[in-house]
Amino acid sequence: MLRRIAFILVLVVLVVLSAVTPVGCSFITDVADSTSGLFGDGGEEVAGYAGAFIIYHDRQPSQLKSPSGESAQLVNNEEASDPTWQELMEFLEADTTDQKPYAVDSYSCVAFAEELHNNAEAAGIKAAFVGVQFEDREVGHALNAFQTTDRGLVFIDCTSPVRSEVSYRPMMELDTGETGEVDEAQAFGADKVAYVEIGREYGVISIEVATSPEYSFYQAYLADREQYRLDVEAFNRDLGTYNQRVEAFNCEVNVYNLAMEAYEQEVEDYNEALGGRTVLPEPEYSQFQEWAAELEESLAELMFIRSELESEQLELIHVLAGLNGWQTAIETAAGGIGDVNWLPLGIVASIKVYW
Repeated sequence: MLRRIAFILVLVVLVVLSAVTPVGCSFITDVADSTSGLFGDGGEEVAGYAGAFIIYHDRQPSQLKSPSGESAQLVNNEEASDPTWQELMEFLEADTTDQKPYAVDSYSCVAFAEELHNNAEAAGIKAAFVGVQFEDREVGHALNAFQTTDRGLVFIDCTSPVRSEVSYRPMMELDTGETGEVDEAQAFGADKVAYVEIGREYGVISIEVATSPEYSFYQAYLADREQYRLDVEAFNRDLGTYNQRVEAFNCEVNVYNLAMEAYEQEVEDYNEALGGRTVLPEPEYSQFQEWAAELEESLAELMFIRSELESEQLELIHVLAGLNGWQTAIETAAGGIGDVNWLPLGIVASIKVYW
């Protein structure tokens, strides 16, 4: 007896979390006496960055943390010391400043940087408050700096984008091309290593994937992130093609199964009409002979279709194996990209560091 053969393929779909894109920050106002010049108030200019990169010691920053005119107040600890990179990362993971809601009129980036500074100093870690201004923008940004003993100067941006009421809030670019707010329930950490150089874009990388404070690391990270994006797009195109082939295959399997059902029914009708007889008179004998020949021809056609379907099934299984391997490679690469991809805030025009 001939039996129906059903073909089943399992589809695998890769879900990719794409870029999260903060595009602004809180206002940061420098209330220094305008007659003193940009950096003419006792700061130490960094060699090679005259008038653009200034370091202050034992001085309160002039950046405002609220529209009421209240400026940041740093509390230093004379016993604080420079941390190692690992000590700094452990402190940031334990510190909860980045989990606070951002609000431009009550808890801006200046407040975040002030609190992280004071928390670090209280924990025995020497910290700096940093004010950054951007080219062609009135709005600046505040962050922190730490002089690690093993990897040099490290900038840290802890300003949280969660529950923000301004454009600093991250937006999720979905595979559909649509945008939507990140679910607050994700509660991802907002601690980021910042990459700050005069004349270059201000970039940040989540501390979960940042392993170096060097600007070259940030540039390599951007290249990896772009390659990741291209790989995901290519994968999704190939996956779409695969899914279309599977859909077409399944339609052909359905047609085959219907034809097989019709064939089996006709075989049943043939056997019932024959009634177990082995000797037939003419013209009945010739009629059954013709009927049997038609059934044999139908069976041959069905076997050919089955062979074609089996070949296509094997090819689809091969393609699926390739997609699975590619998906694994992409997911591995994603481990170095992180779940949150931050876009730069602007080109750095000046930096003020307050130790």
